[in-house]
Amino acid sequence: MEKLIDPEELLQTAEPILPKFERLCEKEFNSEMVKSELEKLSKEELIELQVNMFSQYHEMAKLIVDMAAALKVTLESKPLNR
Repeated sequence: MEKLIDPEELLQTAEPILPKFERLCEKEFNSEMVKSELEKLSKEELIELQVNMFSQYHEMAKLIVDMAAALKVTLESKPLNR
């Protein structure tokens, strides 16, 4: 059974982290700078960073799936006027 997503509740959940993602989106990804910074870390620091990154990636994936479900609910309850 598909869980029902409340669009307003999802928005309240996502709003606090939106400024962080908006700032991130404003920047160009610089792979050379990232590589340079990673080369400075120890193996233990790299492992900890990677675990944190996978955790954040997982949370972002869940948020995207929930947002898509909420959008679907919203669109089905309020058909577009075409």
